[in-house]
Parts: sequence; structure tokens; C-alpha cells
Amino acid sequence: MSKNLIDYNALDQVINKKSYRLKDVKDRLEKVAFDIVRFKDEDKGADLWQIQSSDDGDYIVSLYEESKETIKTAASHSPWEVTSSGNYLYFHYKGDPITKVACADKGLSNDDARLMAPHLGKQLSENKKLVSLLLGQVGSDEARQEILNKYPELL
Repeated sequence: MSKNLIDYNALDQVINKKSYRLKDVKDRLEKVAFDIVRFKDEDKGADLWQIQSSDDGDYIVSLYEESKETIKTAASHSPWEVTSSGNYLYFHYKGDPITKVACADKGLSNDDARLMAPHLGKQLSENKKLVSLLLGQVGSDEARQEILNKYPELL
């Protein structure tokens, strides 16, 4: 065997890490559900990990598989962007601010709003009724009409 051969399987396991020792990364995790966690410092809201026990300790194991469908979905970008800050969810369409909604008014805790904000953009791009409800939250009729004049596709 040549010294220059590359073991691509070993390289893939190093680059695309599928598990970590729980004790090594415990301080970087936040709990999402009973035994489901995710990394606080990464911007990948859908990358969930599950805590699993083994003979040599607890590990977190990825719950996602990179597939062509996932990659294609990630490549198609939603014109909607939803962010959470303080007690509010901020909604932007094609970079323009549309409205902000108080989390408490909708029965959401700040943590719930922060967790769901990344997913709301995709939902708004797929659900016209949700867009209509959101436009109903815009402060005045004049502001709503200005948005619809600029973006008639939101009707």
C-alpha cells in the first residue's frame, strides 16, 4: 500500500463528526427536548443531537443525515427572515422590515420564540394564510398598503 493513499472514510468522520463525548461538549449544549440537544454556538437550528449511553460513557449522536434533498432545500433561500431579540420576533421580507410581534402577545416565551424564529421564514414562504395573518399585525392600513404596493406577490 502506498503512503499517499487517503482513507476517505476516516477523513469524512473527522470532518463530518457524527458523535461527541457528552462530557467534552456538555457546556456548549442546550436542551431542546427530553434527550435531544443542540449546540448553542452554531447557527444550525435543525442539527439536533441525541444523548445516548454506551459502556464507556455518554455520547451525543447526530439525528440528521445529509441527503441531496436536504442540500437542495438549504440552497433554496426564503425571501423571509425572522429574528428574535428580547421580547419580540422581527419579520423581514427581502431585507425590508415588515413588522415586529411581541412574543407575550402570542403566548410564546422568549426561548420558544428564539427556537422557532429560524423556521418561521420557511413557513412564511410556503403558507399564504400565515403571510396574510402576519400582514394583519402591521400597525396601520397605510403601512400595510405600502408593503403590498412594493411586494404585490404577498397578496
